[in-house]
Amino acid sequence: MERDRAAPLPYGRCTPAHDRGGNCLTETALYWLVLLARQRRTELARDLAALGMYSGQEQVLLQQWDDRGFTQSELADRVQAAPATITRMLQRMERAGFVQRERRPGERGSRVFLTDHGWMARATVEALWLRAEERLVANLSGSEYASLRSLLAKLGD
Repeated sequence: MERDRAAPLPYGRCTPAHDRGGNCLTETALYWLVLLARQRRTELARDLAALGMYSGQEQVLLQQWDDRGFTQSELADRVQAAPATITRMLQRMERAGFVQRERRPGERGSRVFLTDHGWMARATVEALWLRAEERLVANLSGSEYASLRSLLAKLGD
């Protein structure tokens, strides 16, 4: 069933079957996306903690690294985080041995690189991420999963 794009959302017009204490917002797609994301994020955070990582640091590790590394501002853009947040995150990751910063001749600022420990952790994080993905979509068929990915990409546009 396709909903008319111009049709307003049913806020304030709950039917008795959908009314949950007068709050239809708990029936919105956004509510369910936030709820599912929080549940899966909590599970992933537990797994990351076992590696000595904080939630969010995996986003840095999962980037497409090469021998040029990244500037802090490039990483902030890629993981959609504030520069100050990235600075604190990289400080923690550097202390834990996941990344190192290097100044390159002729460049302003430093570039961030994965250490050997960071590369090993990245492989583990990839496996954890894929396992979390499998748990998330376990009840979907292949075509439902493809549709979900397509819809989420469309929502992100």
